[in-house]
Order: sequence, then structure tokens, then C-alpha cells
Amino acid sequence: MSENFDELGELGDKVKKIIDTAVSTKDYRQMTEDIKQTVGQTVNSAVNSAVDSGSEAIKNGLNNVFGTGNSQSGDSGVYRNKTKEFEEKRRREREQEQERQRIEKEKAKEKMLTLYERNTGGRMKGMMIAVSGGILASGMGLGTLVLSIFGAVGHMSSLVTGGTCFMAVGALTGVGLLAGGIKKLGKLERFQKYIDTLGNHTYCNFEQLSAAVNKPVKFVKKDIKKMIDDRWFRQGHIDEQETCLITSNETYLQYTQTQKALEQKKQEEEKHQAEQERNRKNTPPEVQEVLDKGNEFLDKIHRSNDAIPGEEISAKISRMELIVEKIFERAQKHPEIIPDLKKLMNYYLPMTVKLLDAYEEMDQQPVQGENIQASKKEIEDTLDTLNQAFEKLLDSAFQDTAWDVSSDISVLHTLLAQEGLTDDDFAKMKKN
Repeated sequence: MSENFDELGELGDKVKKIIDTAVSTKDYRQMTEDIKQTVGQTVNSAVNSAVDSGSEAIKNGLNNVFGTGNSQSGDSGVYRNKTKEFEEKRRREREQEQERQRIEKEKAKEKMLTLYERNTGGRMKGMMIAVSGGILASGMGLGTLVLSIFGAVGHMSSLVTGGTCFMAVGALTGVGLLAGGIKKLGKLERFQKYIDTLGNHTYCNFEQLSAAVNKPVKFVKKDIKKMIDDRWFRQGHIDEQETCLITSNETYLQYTQTQKALEQKKQEEEKHQAEQERNRKNTPPEVQEVLDKGNEFLDKIHRSNDAIPGEEISAKISRMELIVEKIFERAQKHPEIIPDLKKLMNYYLPMTVKLLDAYEEMDQQPVQGENIQASKKEIEDTLDTLNQAFEKLLDSAFQDTAWDVSSDISVLHTLLAQEGLTDDDFAKMKKN
């Protein structure tokens, strides 16, 4: 054991000598190879020596884990007992997890079953009607046939005629019952297929349901509407477009809320488009040209924002969209500021789009090296600078308004003072 430590202790001296030689000869390429060989030889030698000599530390470690192998000492038995306990614990945990999943599935299944009519007696009723109708149809049909033959070969009396008519009516009634029973059984079978197709979902489109029962979509819609009316689907609904069956009131409420939000959004978009169209008609052509070009830049910036997933840069781009949009809204209401937007249109916005395109391209690379990361960071910082510049530009667009407001406020203060309605005047009135 001491020999192993001696060999490992000499390793430091050998590595130091290799490094000194490399420094003096300026040959660093050979240095790495020499160090690897020296370390590898020393470590292999130490390990082999430890294994050959049966290192007590290794043997003790193995004995602590696996036992000594001596049945009389009982170590092996202790290890087996611990292993058995561990396996038993894992088995109980697996069984508990399986039981938990089974209970959850049962609860989900019970919840789904509350949405459907069970129809436990419906199937039996359908079978009874079909069987009764079959018996009645066959018996009465046979009787009608016999009486018809008897009337044909013998004398057709009023009694025979009446009996034949009675038998015929009974046969037709039996056929009707048979057809009704079969129809009911078919409906129950389709209902079960609808449920199976829905599975754990509370909605399904009619195309899937149609494929499940091998019937046309038009037939399935009519079939399901009748089942909803009959309360087979206890919370059944059909969407406004009649493309989907919804079997839960909760899901239907979510659907109606979503539809309402979409409709509201659609109305807002239509209103916004109508307003834009009115503004376009009232806007001079040269001003509208600038606004159209600005909207093109805004669309490009928005598309870049959608394509770049980073939250931090996305927030910066979103702020830029808002600021630039407000600048053009101001320009539309006050065309006199259009000449001040020349640098924005000809330099700032084109450069912004170019930077975002470059960022998007770099962000899509599978390997984000140092150069890519540094360039992306530089673009992100530049966006901050651009946002500050755009904010100042937006602020300057309101300069005339600020002046007008300031003038109005000065005039207002003057009028209030002339009428004796300022704070100073009220103080003087109280003293008097």
C-alpha cells in the first residue's frame, strides 16, 4: 500500500519536470502528450497494485455492501433481508400508485357516465318488442295464408273474409312492432358507439361520429338531435355551426364564451377597418403614402416579434410597436408633422427591420456560439436606444399641443385673477 502512495507522490515531480522542459524548449505540443502518458502509467500502476494485493480498503468496502460471504457470520443474510425489505417497499409503492390511478380513472368514468342516459331497460324493451312483433307477424301471417287458401278452394263466406282481414291486420301490426324493435336496438347501438367515440372528451365533431356508425353526417345530426331531445345526452348541445356535439354544460359554457369573445373581436376589427377607410378617404395622398409605408414597417416588426421567442427582447419589440404606432396615429391627425418623420422613415425604421431580421436568423441557429450571443446582445441594447429615440420623437410630436395647453392655462389663470377667483383673492376676502 505504501508503495502505491510513493508512486503517486512521484507523479507531481514528474509533471513539474515535463512542464519545466516545455517552458525551456518552447515546445508545448509535446507537453500535453507527455503529461497524459505519465499520469496514465502512474494511475494504472497504482490501481493494478491495489487490486493484486487485495487492498483491505476495497475488500472492507465490498464486505460492507455485500457481506463477507461467510454464512456463519450472518452478513450475507443481513444483506438479503435488507434487499428483500427494499423490494417489498417498492412493490407496495407501485401497488399504491396503481390503485390511485385506478380510482382516478373510475371517478372520471363515473363523471362521464352522468352525462349519458344509461338505457339499461331500453335494450331489453327493444328486444321484447322485436321478438313479440316477430311472433305476431309470423303467427298472423301464417293464419292469413291458411284462411286465404281455404277461401280460394272453398266457399268464401263473410266469416272467412273477416278472419282473413283480422289475421292480415295482426300480421301487419307484428311487422310494425318488429321494425320498431329493430330500429330501437339500432339506435341504442349507435348511441353506444357515439359514447365510445367521445371517450373521455366532452365534445366531438360530426365527421368522427359519422365514421363511427358508418352513416351520413346529415343522418347523424338528425339522430343526435333526437337523442338530445329524448335526454339520452343529459347535457347535450350542438354548436351554432352544427359541426360538433358537446355533451357537458361546462364545456358548452366555455364554447359560448369563446364564441362571444371572437365575435366581439371581429366587430372591433370591422369597426377599426371602417374607421381606417374613412380616415383614408379624408387623408391627402402624400400623407397616406407615408402612413401606408409606416404600416408596412409595423407589420414587419410585428412578424419579427412573433418569430423571436425570447421574453425580454419580445417586450422591447412590443414597446417599439406601440410607440411607432402612436407616432403614425399622431401623424394621421396632424399631417403637419410628416416632414419631421423623414429620418424615421428613411433610416431608423429600415435599420430596425434589418437588425430584427439578423437577430431572427441568428436566434434560429442550433449552436449559439460566442459571436452569435455577442451580436444578439448588441442588437438588444440597440433596441433600447431606438426605443428612447422613438419616445422622444413621439414627445416632440405633441410639442404644439403642449404649447397650446400652456397658453390656455395662462389665459385661464389671468381670467380667474381678474374675476377674483384665485387662492390669493380668496385669502384676501377672508381677511376683510
